[in-house]
Amino acid sequence: MALPMTVSIPLPDELLEEIFLRLPTLDTLACASATCTSFCRVIKGRAFRRRFRALHRPSLLGFMDAARFQPAQAPHPSAPLAAALGPCGADFSFVPTVVSSSSYIPPEEEGPRWRPHDARDGRVLLDWISLQPRVVKNWSYSGKGSEVSILMDRRELVDFFDDGRHLTWTKRERCNAADFHLAVCDPLSKRYMLLPTIPEDLAAQPQDRLWEFEPVLAPNTSDESEENPFKVICIARYLKKLVLFVIQSTTMQWCMVESPVLPSLDDMSFFDCVRGCFCWTQCWFWSDNLIVLDTCTLRFSIVNFFTGYHLQLRDTYPGFLRRRPNAVVVGREGAIEMFSLVGQHGSFALHHTSLQDNLHEWKLEKIVQLPGQYQEYSISTVGAAEGFLFFQGAPLGIEFQNVDCYLMDVKTYEITKIYTKMGNFFDRKRAIPYFSFPRLLSEPTI
Repeated sequence: MALPMTVSIPLPDELLEEIFLRLPTLDTLACASATCTSFCRVIKGRAFRRRFRALHRPSLLGFMDAARFQPAQAPHPSAPLAAALGPCGADFSFVPTVVSSSSYIPPEEEGPRWRPHDARDGRVLLDWISLQPRVVKNWSYSGKGSEVSILMDRRELVDFFDDGRHLTWTKRERCNAADFHLAVCDPLSKRYMLLPTIPEDLAAQPQDRLWEFEPVLAPNTSDESEENPFKVICIARYLKKLVLFVIQSTTMQWCMVESPVLPSLDDMSFFDCVRGCFCWTQCWFWSDNLIVLDTCTLRFSIVNFFTGYHLQLRDTYPGFLRRRPNAVVVGREGAIEMFSLVGQHGSFALHHTSLQDNLHEWKLEKIVQLPGQYQEYSISTVGAAEGFLFFQGAPLGIEFQNVDCYLMDVKTYEITKIYTKMGNFFDRKRAIPYFSFPRLLSEPTI
């Protein structure tokens, strides 16, 4: 008896796309791609990849700082993808080196190299610095009758106060914005773009002592295009003014915008990116104001922090010693949403508050009590990105042996452990979360 003959009816690409968009995880999508050539062709198609990226968040691969890349660890769902990236997450050796006479190399340290300074939309902003983060120090010289701004490593500053030894300055003692070397790269595709330094005549226009220099990657607020344009904003705080140096990849020309607002912040390296805006709060204690920079208009605005429910936080103990208490997160349209870390009676809670555009007072949304295992811990928020809040903690003590890092989904309040790392908290000013899609769904961002 002859068996009935089966006929394979090919599915149209449009229907396959709809099926693949509904697969639950990236792993199942990868398995589907490996099943047959027709599936792989649809999944690798530009149209499908764009639709998929529009509907799904990229995966958190880990955190970067000036010294290392810390990948996500099991059981976090991104652990396999992070493990595949491996040491390449902090390897920027494919970007050409910079030869600069102003680079200082402490005797016991490795020489300068490219270090990650910011990451967004699959790109990483690099700064040519040594292992220790750089600071701009204003210094008075005895006998010279004037103050100068000096670019130096933080370790150098610490050694000076600890040992009282004389520092060897570079020949050019007055530091300005033209002294910084920057690059933007895509770690997955190994593509890069060296940015020109800020022209000397443009850097000299503020005619003031440079106090702080913070380069950041502006978020991509436009639809994906073939050109993959990006914008870098350098926030230069001077003694009496605030200046923005801006460069776009489409023109590769620097321009300068002087802000009428001079933020009263101790450190501008602690910020969160929300809907095309950068938001700053004080890094060590409760802020009087929330500072917001619109990256499209390049205008600053100030939001009053101590209104409504936030008045109750003024007298609470943040539960940390010189740790960041606040993080601004992506929430509903037309609202600013924030999580504030509060410690009371040995336990910790995250207070979720919001501020509507048409109102003037902060409203409490929910108090998220952290599990009891965090009692007798030192806890701090790390920041927020892609709809997640990040915080880290370690048992109280002089030396931290293991530091745990967690994320919380700001919509569901679900807390997931990302990894445990040996040593202290991130010693950089701001740990950088790195998100990306797998190579199967990624396109070069440069």
